[in-house]
Amino acid sequence: MMDMNAAPLYLASLSADFKADITPGVLGFIVIAGIATALYFLMKSMRRHLSVTRSGTFLAAGDKHED
Repeated sequence: MMDMNAAPLYLASLSADFKADITPGVLGFIVIAGIATALYFLMKSMRRHLSVTRSGTFLAAGDKHED
């Protein structure tokens, strides 16, 4: 019977040679830059919504804005 740890250790020793060849590259940079950009705009929008909520100037559903 094969030891429970033998298979994962064997597979890990085989993949150790390939780790030096794998890099994130340009695609990884583009993905991280996209996530950072989306997070920036999400935080900007959240700040705007929180400032409206804290000031109490938000309108209830169906209310009309009076000029």
